[in-house]
Amino acid sequence: MNTQLAIVTGAGGAVGSCYLKHFLKQENTKCVALSRSHLETTDVIQFKVDLLDEKRTREAIKQLDLSEVNDLILVHGVGKFKYEDLKSLPHLNQERHKIDDEVFSSNYHTFVNVVNPLVEKLNEEHQRGRKTTLALCGFGSISDKYKIPFWHSYTYAKDTLRQYIKDLAKSEEWQGLIRGRFINVSTTDTGNENKLRPNVTHEEKQYWLKPEKIVFQSMAVIESLQPLWQEIDVFEILPGFNPEEYYNDYQTIKEKWQRQMALTKVDECLI
Repeated sequence: MNTQLAIVTGAGGAVGSCYLKHFLKQENTKCVALSRSHLETTDVIQFKVDLLDEKRTREAIKQLDLSEVNDLILVHGVGKFKYEDLKSLPHLNQERHKIDDEVFSSNYHTFVNVVNPLVEKLNEEHQRGRKTTLALCGFGSISDKYKIPFWHSYTYAKDTLRQYIKDLAKSEEWQGLIRGRFINVSTTDTGNENKLRPNVTHEEKQYWLKPEKIVFQSMAVIESLQPLWQEIDVFEILPGFNPEEYYNDYQTIKEKWQRQMALTKVDECLI
């Protein structure tokens, strides 16, 4: 019997909880939730852990039993976003090279801290003759390809994470047993996003992506064993929206975000 083990980080968040609900409905699937808060469910294996704590995260992963697992899936929906308020547009080229360490660590090191011990356990199973497969799924923004200067640290972290996952998936060492997935999303309707942008209008918000849609459109890609690397975009279609025009108009982006944030400095949100 094929057994699937799904690990969901940030399981208490809007996106993470939706993935967890999906996996709980699947047959022959066990679920592991990694979260900084306790979840009100007894149907999953829970670890209350801060993923920036490498030692505690490793201890949690080492407790997992993979002896009867055929396919292992990691869905990592954790990471801080920060709007970086550049004081004057002419200085973009200088400002965009500065990386916020907190933003980078929350998006990159939280993932690596889970994957390193996970890969070690997977290698142990392979040495025993088992061919357990592993799917690594990260998330980014639709806007990442446009290198928006106002969230340069976030984009840099996501690009670094993309490359990390891609390198593992295409490594000859793993002979196709690790596959990488990256889900790029548009603005998503979560509690943290609403906190970050309290002045968003009703008309604007109707085009915010629902977490359920992300799960629905990504699961077939995540569960498929081929190709070894795949990146997809999930978004709501905004009538008349021209991404090339919008994402290259920094002044418009700045004005929109400052209006939506009500000129307050709410620094972070989880995906």
